[in-house]
Amino acid sequence: MEQATTMVLASMIALDPAGCGFTLAYVPYSRLGEDEGVDLSWEVNFELPHSGEDAYELAGHPAAVIEELAKTLSTSCEVTVPSEVDDLVQGAARSWRGWSQLLAEVARLCCHLPDDDAGMDVSVGYVPAGESGSWSWTVAIPVPGTEYPASEWEGSSPVQVLRAALEEANVWLRGLPAGHLRVLLAQETGQLLT
Repeated sequence: MEQATTMVLASMIALDPAGCGFTLAYVPYSRLGEDEGVDLSWEVNFELPHSGEDAYELAGHPAAVIEELAKTLSTSCEVTVPSEVDDLVQGAARSWRGWSQLLAEVARLCCHLPDDDAGMDVSVGYVPAGESGSWSWTVAIPVPGTEYPASEWEGSSPVQVLRAALEEANVWLRGLPAGHLRVLLAQETGQLLT
C-alpha cells in the first residue's frame, strides 16, 4: 500500500505540478455494498487532473482503494512521471515508512466509536515550494454525539500525524475533542478539556 500511494502521488504531481492530493476515508459501519455482500468501507476522494471534477473510488481495504485510484488516473489520462518528480516523492516516502501499520491501528481503534460516528479521514496534499515541495498530512476523527468539527492532527508526514492520533487515543475514544481541536477549544474556553 505504501508503494502504491507513492506511485499515485508521483502521478498526481506529474499531472498537476501546481499542487495535488487526496483524502482516504474509513467508515467501518458503512452500509454501502451491503446488499451485494461487498465491503465498501474505504473511500478515496480526489480531483481529476485538468478537469476540476471531484471523483472517488470505493473498496474494502485501503490498499485496494489506492489501487483503484491508480487505475482511474491511468485510464483518465496518460501519465509520464519525470525522474525529478519520482525522486522527490521517493525521497519523501522514505520518511513515511511504516505508516500503513499505524493507519491500520488507528482504523482498528476507530471501530470502538459509536456506529454513526466511527471512522476517520486521512488527507495528503502537496504544493511546490522550495527544492522538495511541501507535504501536508491530516488525520481527522469525529467527536461522537457533538456538533464539534473533527479532532485533527496535522503534520508533514503520515507517520507523524498517525502517531499523534494514537498518542491521544485515550482522549478521543472517550468521545472528547483531541488534537488541534482540543487546543482550539482550550483557547476559546480558557481551560483544557479532560
